[in-house]
Amino acid sequence: MRLWLLDLDDTLLVDHAVSQAVLSRLGEEVGVEGFFPAVKRWAEAFFREAPFYPWAEQIGHSALEALWARYSTPGLETLAEWAWPFRERVFREALKDLSGPQERARELAEAFFAERRRYPLFPEVPEFLETLRVKGGIPVLLTNGVPDLQREKLFGAGLGGAFPLTLISGEVGLGKPDPRLFRMALCAFGVEPEEAVMVGDNPERDIKGALLAGLRAVWVDRGHRPKDLRYPAHLEVRDLREALVLWEA
Repeated sequence: MRLWLLDLDDTLLVDHAVSQAVLSRLGEEVGVEGFFPAVKRWAEAFFREAPFYPWAEQIGHSALEALWARYSTPGLETLAEWAWPFRERVFREALKDLSGPQERARELAEAFFAERRRYPLFPEVPEFLETLRVKGGIPVLLTNGVPDLQREKLFGAGLGGAFPLTLISGEVGLGKPDPRLFRMALCAFGVEPEEAVMVGDNPERDIKGALLAGLRAVWVDRGHRPKDLRYPAHLEVRDLREALVLWEA
C-alpha cells in the first residue's frame, strides 16, 4: 500500500473518551450522575433543530463538537452566534433531567468549552507514523468537521507537520463517506485505488467511503462504536500497528 488515508478522531486522536471524562467530572462537581449521556442526548436533539444541520451532517460535524468548537473559520460567524445559546440550553436541560442545579448551566458549558481542549494521541500513533515514514508510505489525513476545530486538534496533538496532505471536509465541501473526497487524495499523488488504504474507526464514514471509492479499508475498533456488517472492512484492528500487515498486500 503506497497511500495511507488516516482518520483523525478516535483513530489517531483520543476523542470520545476525553469528552466523556470531562463531562463526567463536571457532573460530579455538581453532584449528578450520568451527566455525559444526558448532555450528549440533549446536544444531539437540539443540534438536529439547527438551521445548518444538513450542512453539518454532510461534513460530519457532530453535536458534541458543537459544544466546544470556536467557529473561527471565516464564513462561520452565524454558527459562532448560535453556539452559546445552544450550549446553555443543552446543559440546562441535562441538569434538569438529573435534578441538578440548572442555574449553573452556563458555568458548566463554559467549563466544558475550556477544559475539553485536550488532544491526546493513542499510544501507538508515533510508532505507527514513524514506521510509515521509514517504509516510504504516504500518510494523508482525511477528517470530517469544521476547519478551525480539526486544525486545532491536529496542531494541538503535535501532528501539524505529519502529513503531506490534509483534507478537512469543511474546507473542501465534501465529507466522508462521499467517495469524491477519497479520490481527491488518490489524484493528488497519482495513486490507483488498489494502492491505497483507508484506516478509520467509523464504519458509516470511513469504511463505507473507502469501499465506495474502491480502496482497502481497515476498521479500528476503539471500543465505543459497534461493528457494522453493512460495511465489511478488509481488516479489523485494535492497534494501528496491526494495520501494517497490509504494507506488502
